[in-house]
Amino acid sequence: MNMKVRKSVIAFLMATTMVGSTAVPAMADTATVTVSIKTTGLTGALQKTADYILPETSITVSKDGDAKVTAMDALLQAVGEGTQGDVTRNINGTDRTYHRKGSLEWYKSQYGNYISAIKKDGHTNTNKYFKDNGASNSRTRGDYFKLEKLTDTEKALGLAENSTWNNTVHFENYISEKDYNNYSGWMCIINNASPYDGVDSVVSTGDKICMDFSMMMGLDQGQDSYMQNSNGDWVQVKAW
Repeated sequence: MNMKVRKSVIAFLMATTMVGSTAVPAMADTATVTVSIKTTGLTGALQKTADYILPETSITVSKDGDAKVTAMDALLQAVGEGTQGDVTRNINGTDRTYHRKGSLEWYKSQYGNYISAIKKDGHTNTNKYFKDNGASNSRTRGDYFKLEKLTDTEKALGLAENSTWNNTVHFENYISEKDYNNYSGWMCIINNASPYDGVDSVVSTGDKICMDFSMMMGLDQGQDSYMQNSNGDWVQVKAW
């Protein structure tokens, strides 16, 4: 085989290899999961269907290429229709840029994505779930359902009774982090556990994803957590 023929053969082989590789369809990761959004901290452990922002809904999510399906992907597909753009909000003196899509609001920190608020029409400072310090209001079926546990925990940490409450709804028509007290926020629960990666956790078919609003760092959802004592130290508190 002379040099000219050899170069032609090599060029042909390279071309067919490239065509073959580009003809192979990209793999996709697909997961069929159940998604729900509820508010245990506000409406108690025995919630009615009407209390859910999103009742349990089965959806199938696909990601192209090597990307894996995450809880965030599932939530955005479930309630993230319609882009509303970015907003700047200030909570407790801190300005931060938040992303909004559909009923979700989130930001990205050094730890990953965090859902900070979920839309709930009618949730305002004049239409709150509780009066001051967790006392019953017309929207609820009684006091904050773990009020006695919270009071006992405050005492154990050397804190004044009811000192953890700020009694504020920060932004109208959203249930936001730090509403009512500085420990409240949205927890990502996957298969009844709170994963370290939160909404960035990879999910698989059959998984159950729930965003649940906790008044006290997940303590009222059966999760061990942390609170600050009277010295300002973060100490572990067992689930209530």
